[in-house]
Amino acid sequence: MRGRTFGFVVLIALGLPAIAQAFDLDGYWYVLVHYQDKETNKPEAWRWEDRVWRFHKNGDLLEWTEWPIVSLQDETGRFESLSGNRSARVIGAWEPNAEQLADIKDGLAANSRGEKSKTLRATGSGWESGDAAGGASSAMVITYSETWSVGGSPDAPVFTRADSMGSAGSDTMEGRTQYRTEAVRDGGAELTGSFDRDGSRTGRFRMIRSAEVGHAGTGSLEDRQRKGLMKRAVESGFVTPEEVAAMMGGQVQLPDEAKGADRGQARAAIHKAVEDAVKANGNDPSAVSSQIERITGRIESALFDQGKSVEDVQQMISRGEIGP
Repeated sequence: MRGRTFGFVVLIALGLPAIAQAFDLDGYWYVLVHYQDKETNKPEAWRWEDRVWRFHKNGDLLEWTEWPIVSLQDETGRFESLSGNRSARVIGAWEPNAEQLADIKDGLAANSRGEKSKTLRATGSGWESGDAAGGASSAMVITYSETWSVGGSPDAPVFTRADSMGSAGSDTMEGRTQYRTEAVRDGGAELTGSFDRDGSRTGRFRMIRSAEVGHAGTGSLEDRQRKGLMKRAVESGFVTPEEVAAMMGGQVQLPDEAKGADRGQARAAIHKAVEDAVKANGNDPSAVSSQIERITGRIESALFDQGKSVEDVQQMISRGEIGP
């Protein structure tokens, strides 16, 4: 034991990375990368990207799935608004706050667009997919392939993605992205290390163990995606009627007071029901106050001016016939 302690102290003294403990790779992981890009007009600027990985071992096979588009319930600090209701990642080394970190660990919403999955076979040094590119038989045919591998030691895995593209009549373009683990922390729930994409993008990565994608306790995958996207839209200052309807989630529950003898009291009850629906979906009513007023007025008119019953109006709301 004394020898092990001495060795650990020497690693620290030399400034070398110390692998704290072994861990189980199986499961879902949130991957956050901070990098600098030499090929941009601001090579000194830090940038970030994130994704979700899932690993599933089955004997000598390892299934590796990637979701490159993820959504948090709280998108604070991640994106900035552009013209035309577009958004882009903020420049900088974004880190999740306490609420976002809890969301990550609970399980994120991931978009199926761009999802990839490969089956890796066991080799003498880890796992590797059998996707080596075969040469194209014609100059008119362009081939593209990716080989994914997990190597390194069991306590310090190295995740590598190699890709190549070319044809019989042109040189093959090749690239490699590598995540090299340098430390395992928190009982195997977090990995950190270096990131390198062809030497042009270099930086650090952080892998955090996550719950199953789309199955957190706060709702279905579609619910979580909708909530995250709506929050981002509000933050960007551009909210469409469809987005406001989605913020309500069709969950407006009209109370009996919605159609009472006193129209003023009924309006107040309707207004509160709409606000409660927005809050129930994790959104801020003050961000869409004008739309809430319009929805309240339309519900009030349907009940008092058109003679609709509370049940009829409830169904109209659920069908999307009453909105901002």
